[in-house]
Amino acid sequence: MENQIQTSYIDYLFAGAGASAILLLMSLEERGMLNGKNIVIIDPDTKLINDKTYCFWENSDDLIVKRCKHLISHQWEKVSVNSNKPQLIQPMKYFYISSFDLYKELHRIIEKYNILRIHQPVLYLKKSEHGITTNTPNETFLSKIVFDSRPPNYLTLKKNESHLLQSFLGYEIEVEKKIQDYNWVNLMDFDVEQNDSTQFVYILPFSENKLLVELTRFGVSQLMQKEAEPILDKYITKHFGKYKIAAIEIGSIPMSNAEIVSDTIPNIISIGGRSGAIKPSTGYAFKNMFKHAENIANSLQNMHQLKVINNSTRFKFYDRLLLLILSNHPYFGKKIFEVLFQKNNAKNVLQFMDEKTSIFQDIKILSSLPFKPFLKAWKFDIIVKFKPFIITIILITLALGLLILNSAFPSPFNWTESILFTLGLITVGIPHGAVDHLLESGNLHGNVKLNFILRYLGAAFIYFILWLLFPNIALLFFLIYSIWHFGQADMNEWGIKNNNVFKNWIWGGTLLGIILYGHSVETNIILKNMGVELFQINEKSGKAIGISLTFFAFIWGFWERKLGMILSCIFLAISIQLPLITSFGLYFIGQHSIHGWCHLKKGLNVNNTSLYLKTLPFTLGAFLLFFTLYFCIEKGLLVAIKSQIIIVFFIFTSCISFPHVLTMNVFYKNTFKSN
Repeated sequence: MENQIQTSYIDYLFAGAGASAILLLMSLEERGMLNGKNIVIIDPDTKLINDKTYCFWENSDDLIVKRCKHLISHQWEKVSVNSNKPQLIQPMKYFYISSFDLYKELHRIIEKYNILRIHQPVLYLKKSEHGITTNTPNETFLSKIVFDSRPPNYLTLKKNESHLLQSFLGYEIEVEKKIQDYNWVNLMDFDVEQNDSTQFVYILPFSENKLLVELTRFGVSQLMQKEAEPILDKYITKHFGKYKIAAIEIGSIPMSNAEIVSDTIPNIISIGGRSGAIKPSTGYAFKNMFKHAENIANSLQNMHQLKVINNSTRFKFYDRLLLLILSNHPYFGKKIFEVLFQKNNAKNVLQFMDEKTSIFQDIKILSSLPFKPFLKAWKFDIIVKFKPFIITIILITLALGLLILNSAFPSPFNWTESILFTLGLITVGIPHGAVDHLLESGNLHGNVKLNFILRYLGAAFIYFILWLLFPNIALLFFLIYSIWHFGQADMNEWGIKNNNVFKNWIWGGTLLGIILYGHSVETNIILKNMGVELFQINEKSGKAIGISLTFFAFIWGFWERKLGMILSCIFLAISIQLPLITSFGLYFIGQHSIHGWCHLKKGLNVNNTSLYLKTLPFTLGAFLLFFTLYFCIEKGLLVAIKSQIIIVFFIFTSCISFPHVLTMNVFYKNTFKSN
């Protein structure tokens, strides 16, 4: 059956009709923004049964309580954990909203505003000439804005990230034995088997003989109904006696700190879990969804740019550590949550879970928890986070060591530098550019094609002729493609968001500016020997420019929040005090070549050994060519250029680099799609 295209203009299209969509509809209605709008809601679920529970804690006069007052069916003033005495959380209360009442609100809004409701799944969304196209199995819709609350897609987990499930089976029951005090909520009762996870019972008393009792698991594996039923039955019988099941709810919520794949198409607005509303360490999301709905409605009403949900960095850190513990050492979960509420006031704990505490309150709460599991998780987190920067940290240390050596012992500095650079060129400097023939096919086992060799050497030869005829233009051209290449490689290494051509140029220019202007005297000498009169500048001005560019790079690194970029700026600041050749050599080998090598490994999906074996013939060929040139100079066969060996080496390298930059540009565009 062919899709029927809805040609009438749609103002708002909702891909999903869950809590986040309903809260947004309520926020839009509050501002009168549903009147006269053509709205479509697409979700395969009919939303007719009470399948979920939505709870939150807040002060009674808060906006979320006022707006949701007609939906709140129960509220409690006390909370407890295990069999401990319930604690007052005033002026806050713990509020309950049933999904059935939330769905009734949805149906009310649909009827009042004549909203089109489609019971189909959304297959995909895409940008079209006149708006956003939404496809279902049977129809296609064109809309101005799409609010997308479909389940989130997560990027591949990093080693210090975790993806758990909060899975549950809940019974709404009627008991024969009356509950004397039901003005409390038991957030966690760990009087159940843990089963290699963190399992507890969650209790919401509705009246003296009605309550919701829910078995919940924080774990990698999902709690299955057949597994949960006997555990839940045993618990209820032990604590409440005979009971009758009135309703069942079962489901799971992601507890993940993995990065969510975000929509990059303008006017597709992620909401709900897709927007990052779910608190990773608890699974609570209702308040975040409400705040996001208010933010969206305000932005649309006032034509402001929508603010992205961005949780506190330190609370992300806390969540990351807890999820690492629950994922790798789930037996600690019970102890951590028990101690959390035993040694701290329940109100303060809830504020902490809401990310509303100060750093001093955080320290007090965290210091009450078991020390060893958090220390172990923290050490692991540090190792994983800093592992990508080990090379740059070593580079900084090496630059400092050479700076001290050059100041105190100039002679040992010279031969130490020669040994380091020779090893660097052999191991990664030349090899990282010796597999260009494989990059066209992306196949490690590809053969060298004659037309590739001819094109490669032809480009190098044409550039060599340019050096002979127009050295000023050749040098300018060298700077241009070097700026692009170094900028492109570093931006991709650091994963700069919104990486684009402009940032490549700016970083590459800043980098070379720091190195060349920071060593203006040496740069002027080399240029003069090459017969190039461009870029001549005095030492004082050069140093000032180099330092200014370094400061700019620091600020940029902090703005981007990229530690790798900041560390590179530290290295560049130190390298200004080293000789020009040393400074550039350290950058070229220690940062650019090593990062380029890692990018090749990723793009070709190979290990170090396999890749290095492929580079060996070309690496040896390059060294053979270089040493032949050196031998001829030493034996007097090329006396004319002996005094200009650095210049010859520079021109030779630039000619070989030109086709390499062209090849790597294609490789980066194919491998790093963000570019």
